[in-house]
Amino acid sequence: MRWIVYWSLLVASVKMFVRNRAALFFSLVVPLLIMLIFGVLKFGGPASVGLGLVDEAGNADSHALVAVLKATASFVVNEGTRQDELAELKTGHRDLVLVIGSAFDRQHPGAPGLVAYTNAARPEQAQLGALLLNAVVGRMLAGGGSGGGALVATQQLPGRDYGYIDFLVPGIIGLTVMQLGLFSVSFGFVQLKRTGALRRLFATPTSPAYFLAAQVTSRILICLAQVMVLLGVGLWFGLHLVGSIVLLLGVATLGSMIFLALGFGIAGWAKNEDQAAPVANLVSLPMTFLSGVFFSRDAMPALLRTITDYLPLTYLNDALRRITNDGVGIAQIGGDLLGMGAWAAIAFTIAVLLFRWE
Repeated sequence: MRWIVYWSLLVASVKMFVRNRAALFFSLVVPLLIMLIFGVLKFGGPASVGLGLVDEAGNADSHALVAVLKATASFVVNEGTRQDELAELKTGHRDLVLVIGSAFDRQHPGAPGLVAYTNAARPEQAQLGALLLNAVVGRMLAGGGSGGGALVATQQLPGRDYGYIDFLVPGIIGLTVMQLGLFSVSFGFVQLKRTGALRRLFATPTSPAYFLAAQVTSRILICLAQVMVLLGVGLWFGLHLVGSIVLLLGVATLGSMIFLALGFGIAGWAKNEDQAAPVANLVSLPMTFLSGVFFSRDAMPALLRTITDYLPLTYLNDALRRITNDGVGIAQIGGDLLGMGAWAAIAFTIAVLLFRWE
């Protein structure tokens, strides 16, 4: 009998959401349109080259070369160890990796000790990067002693073509989870409160707990369906999905619970839609632009990046990207899951303190 009541409320909740055109548009249609637009525009072409730098010489000459490469606008430079940077190359996060060997000496340009490992899956960026590297090294060495040949030896390694769509899709999924949790609940429940529907619920034999459970379940199911749609569109645009879809959906579910709880808190505090909308936007807009939905947070100032590390959408986006792009398991995203768990507890506390039926 209880399952029949729960099922009836679940079906009714789905129908209520589908009939709410504003919530449907902002929660489902807008993220899909954004991904379609960005997918067609194809950001992240060969205008810049992702360069991994490994300085094994550690002398004044190698430091001078690193400084020159960092000052070259066409390079997006990341420094690290040989093992780490070559791993990034193979997963598609670097276009090429320059290893400055211990034999590097600008006074002997005939044998500079420079080796560039290129990503076979990204030939345009690899070719552009090799040309730029030789030009930069040539200027630094003042053209001495190379006989006009290449100053940087190249070695091609198999890799993955990690493009902007691979970065974008997990971010749009995180955005969808946030929008669906915040706006569908805050708008939908405020409307039910304003019309007195929630008050009349107490006059029926139906337990409010069943009603809330049905509302939460319906939105999680709708969220997971939207995630699958976005993944399908992403694959159509060339997304390289190497991780577990089951784990991806599990993380999306946890993220959905965080933002649903925040949505219930907003719905409980607000008396009408005019109060709910600005609060929901105040919560969502900063995370939309600061949690790495559309662009990497690496370009942010260090202080701002440190602050945004602890936003719930940042934890969600980072976990989704590592699953989608790197194929990691639960152990590798343990820190992100811990952060999301903490935010789930905070959001649940806010919902309990603020939610009101009237």
